[in-house]
Amino acid sequence: MTYFFRDVVAVIKATLLDLERKHLHLAAAGLAYYLLLSFLPALVLITAVVTYLPVRNGVEVAISFLRHLVPQLNQVGTPVIEQMLSTVSSHRGGLLSFGLIGTLWLTSKGVKGIIAGLDMVYEVERPRRVWTNGVLAFGLAFGVGLLLILGTALTLAGPALESFLSEFIPVRSVWIRVWPYVQWSLTALFTFAAIEMLYILAPNVPLKERVTIPGALLAAAIWLALSRGISLFVLYFGWTKLDKFYGAMATPIALAIWLNWGALGMLTGAEINLNIQSLRSERP
Repeated sequence: MTYFFRDVVAVIKATLLDLERKHLHLAAAGLAYYLLLSFLPALVLITAVVTYLPVRNGVEVAISFLRHLVPQLNQVGTPVIEQMLSTVSSHRGGLLSFGLIGTLWLTSKGVKGIIAGLDMVYEVERPRRVWTNGVLAFGLAFGVGLLLILGTALTLAGPALESFLSEFIPVRSVWIRVWPYVQWSLTALFTFAAIEMLYILAPNVPLKERVTIPGALLAAAIWLALSRGISLFVLYFGWTKLDKFYGAMATPIALAIWLNWGALGMLTGAEINLNIQSLRSERP
């Protein structure tokens, strides 16, 4: 147990030093910019695909699933986003033809920023070629989107499962209490899976003996905690005060802060993975 705590302290110290030495705070700010460009196209793409699923109220359920990933900016931010996503179904044909390629390309810009940030964490001397990074970013954007769509699809199956079980046992009262936790667990699971996939495939370093899971767990926890924390801050502090102070810029600033901290959490998780890997390699 003593060795374990000593290793934990060593990893934390090394991570804090590397955050400053590699200027990962600046990298997180740049990554947040790319993520902000990709944020709305990614939401539109996911919602457009969900509208094709053979279920009722697909867009509403998709928004309910994404609420765990996106802060609830009351009175201004969330109603605007929900209104935009709710109107996607009337234009889904265009979004899933030529618009699909354009939306994926915009979304891949954020993934390309993640690739560059993880290369900085691992101090990659020779990054991939530009076209290779572009193709990889496109593929990873598609993979992350597929995971989120799968999570949304499982969320859509909740009411059908409740209806099926209610024919045999009286589960409705229990289901109402349990289902929000199940939905949050699905969101957490697929968030972790998406970050783990990025940690495995994005940096241009060999996968052999590379640690990925601890940092992915931490990054997913940070991402979900930020979404919940900012939502609670807006709820109790009041969006009106922020709106009076920042005006029309309140929503973009809130989103930028959330994405900046989330990007820093993702880079910090990768740095923790690297330091755990270095600690293991130093031992016989």
